[in-house]
Amino acid sequence: MASCFKVLRRLFPPVSARVQPSTVRFTRHPVNKTQMAFVTTPPGKSEWLVVVPDKPGTQQKRVEVRAQHFEGLKPYVESQQFKTGGAVLKDKPESDDPSTWDWYGSTIVVVAESKEEVKAILEKDIYTQTGVWDTENALILAAKFAFRFP
Repeated sequence: MASCFKVLRRLFPPVSARVQPSTVRFTRHPVNKTQMAFVTTPPGKSEWLVVVPDKPGTQQKRVEVRAQHFEGLKPYVESQQFKTGGAVLKDKPESDDPSTWDWYGSTIVVVAESKEEVKAILEKDIYTQTGVWDTENALILAAKFAFRFP
């Protein structure tokens, strides 16, 4: 009986799912937890965990300038100065339509030399310039991430 299971496992190896942007890829090899990437930053720089709340009543303005915001992110994303980022919501959204989301603000992980550099980046963003982000109440914390999945 045990040899029957060995044969079945060879014929049908376990399937695992790896989530990637907008897709789910199924593989025959389980995700190896030792493949996680440990975080290193360039000398003199740190990663900063940033949470920027929106000012009250700015949801419509946020949606209006969202495309410009994404355009402004490109240099930071391409240079890998921004490691991750996105919306912070007050509740789970019912749809993928951003105009229906209950926004809290945004979050970003930034590689920078100082908190002042992070603040300068935030001040240049269209969300700050149009009064969406409340940068005075932004939470900007130096962070030492132990791992990151590639």
